[in-house]
Amino acid sequence: MLMPKIVAEMRTQAPNMTLKFRTFIGRNDAVALLDAGQVDMTISVPPDPAARILYRPVFSETFACVVRHDHPAAGRLDLRTFADLPHLLVSPENESYGFVDAALSRVGLKRFIALTVPQLFAVPAIVAASDLIATVPRGALADGTAPLCLLVPPLELDPLPFVLCWHRRNDGHPVQEWARNSIVALTSPRDPISTAGVR
Repeated sequence: MLMPKIVAEMRTQAPNMTLKFRTFIGRNDAVALLDAGQVDMTISVPPDPAARILYRPVFSETFACVVRHDHPAAGRLDLRTFADLPHLLVSPENESYGFVDAALSRVGLKRFIALTVPQLFAVPAIVAASDLIATVPRGALADGTAPLCLLVPPLELDPLPFVLCWHRRNDGHPVQEWARNSIVALTSPRDPISTAGVR
């Protein structure tokens, strides 16, 4: 979602800068990459706290449920139907319990997870060809969702925060500081979250 904006900004403001993007699966992989000096910064859900890792909130994502366009639940999704449907869970850490399960548990319900995948990329194609429902960050479905139906989740789900992280040893590096500020400026119009008490 952010890569095109970041590339356009850096190509305009610093055309001689070389950019390299990397992927990682688990959110704490970000800390390992920063510790090893293999990356200058990461954007992800917040990793476990570590004093040497600094971060700034950049945006938060609300959630949407997605089913194929002709799914029986495509017209209206109530809480009981939602709980009874077979679910696709996106879990980079290969966990079998997520934020949706926690929210369902609070209202005395459980869901059946029929499939777990490590990344969001495959979700639209899988959902479009199955009877599964997935609950994912809305921004991940912004493009290429024509054969899909997006629905409002029938239960309260807190927005998912994303943070920009960097290692404390690079905190004062002027180029990195400029790059961090530029990225935060690109993301702030989306859905900013509170920066109180955070660097």
